[in-house]
Amino acid sequence: MSKWPGNAKRIKTTFGGLSRSALMSRIRSSGNITTELRMVALLRKVGLKGWRRHVELLGKPDFVWPSAMLAIFIDGCFWHGHNCRNLTPKQNAAAWKMKITQNQQRDKRITRELRQHGWKVVRIWECALKNKPENIIKRVNQALAK
Repeated sequence: MSKWPGNAKRIKTTFGGLSRSALMSRIRSSGNITTELRMVALLRKVGLKGWRRHVELLGKPDFVWPSAMLAIFIDGCFWHGHNCRNLTPKQNAAAWKMKITQNQQRDKRITRELRQHGWKVVRIWECALKNKPENIIKRVNQALAK
């Protein structure tokens, strides 16, 4: 594993003066309010049933409908490189670009492998979940109908 450039424990961010290390340690991979929990609330609101979370499946999808072989990933805009707004870090930009590119390559590989095993895969951007939840429900319903 390569050494991260700079000193993440000493470099302060614009987010309340936290160090980069302290800020990143607060970002959760599961149970995230802006992605996973927002989707849970949306699914419950519209009454969609049959989904499961925390299913042991390649890539650890956020939501799985086992009977329909549907896996849904809610991708955070920063971590997965969405271009919805300027999220380019000012410090260690090259290292972050490499990290995000690796995440995108991993996402493509996992999607391809799941589809090869007969799974339907839907990837949803964090910003789309926030701004256009009705479109997300349409996409899920279409995937479940196939």
